[in-house]
This record gives sequence, structure tokens and C-alpha cells, in this order.
Amino acid sequence: MFSFRSRSAHSRAEESAPRRLPTLRDPDRVWSQPGPRDASEVNHSVGYIDMGSLCVPAVPGMQVQTQMADDKQSVVRVMLVLGTSGLQISLAAAPRSGGVWDELRSQIIGGLQADGARVEQVKGRYGTEILADVPVTTPDGGTASSRMRIIGREGPRWFARIDVLGPAVSSQEDARNLEQVIDRLVVVRDQHPRARLDLLPIHLPEGAGESSGV
Repeated sequence: MFSFRSRSAHSRAEESAPRRLPTLRDPDRVWSQPGPRDASEVNHSVGYIDMGSLCVPAVPGMQVQTQMADDKQSVVRVMLVLGTSGLQISLAAAPRSGGVWDELRSQIIGGLQADGARVEQVKGRYGTEILADVPVTTPDGGTASSRMRIIGREGPRWFARIDVLGPAVSSQEDARNLEQVIDRLVVVRDQHPRARLDLLPIHLPEGAGESSGV
């Protein structure tokens, strides 16, 4: 009788104990799933660069750059440069019902095609993605094309657009390195009501300028 009650109390205590969230150091299966992660999924208190609504894994040698709005206070997007490839990230508020990427994708494709880009939709690691060959002018005045991969990801009340730039668009090895970064990004959606597709607040890392190294 005593032993049975003791085990039951222990079981109830285990069930009521808060779930321990995995950190970057933990070999948890969450890190093998397509990201970004929502803040409710992982412990981002260690090993991350806190930028407000976006927490970036601290990767040796990775450069963190930001594009500021005209007010010089708000960050419009974050650029992560690893080697010769990069990720360009922007975050926005989204409805719980989802569907933002399906709507925005057609708008993005229309804008790219209007600029003369060759565009295709492909099924990739992150769902339906966009591949675009964008015309560019070379330093000597000639013309060439630059390939980019555009990813759209939706989480609880947030949307992330992630552009992959450089050799990682075509090189599987370079792509894997950047995909590991994408899968470890963490979005911290605050509780403030925000209009659909309003940018989520991102700030510079503490003590950093508009470009910093990790």
C-alpha cells in the first residue's frame, strides 16, 4: 500500500514537472527538423545572439549584418554571411490560420518576373520554395544572372522570409551548412497584437554596429 502510493506520487510529480527544452548542445531530434524554431520549442538562452524577435546561433566566423529602416532605429532584415554565401532574413506578424506564404509567393514571383528574372517553384526541404535567376549588371557593364533561393516559413503568429544567396544556392555542401543555421534560428513572437505582415521588432546585438562578426 505504501509503495503504491509513493510511486503514484512520483509519477504525478514527473507529469507535472515542466518539460526541459533542448539547448544547442543537446543532440535532440528537433535540430534535424526544418526551421526556424519557435521560442516555445527550444532553450535559446545559451549559444545565441539575441536580436529581439530573432535569436541567431553563434557560429564561429559568421558575420551578422543588418539593414536599417529610414528611421535608423528599426531593423528591416538581417544578413548572415558564412564563407561566400549568405542568408537574408525578415520577420513579420502573421495570423494563426496561416496561408501567408501561399499568398506572398505569387506576389514575389510576379515582382521577380517583372524585373526580368527566370523563376521556378520547387519542392525543397522547407516546402514550396522559389528559385530565381535574377539579371545583374557586372562591374564592366555587362550582364549576368545571380541565382537566389527564397524560403517562406510560418510559425505561431509569425512569418519568416529567408533568401539564400551565393554558392549555397547551387552547392549541396554549402547549402547544408546554411540549412543548419536556418534550422537553429529561433523566432521570439511577443504577445503584442500586430497587424498582419507588420515587421517584428529586431534590434542590433548589444554593443554591435550594423555589421558584426561572431
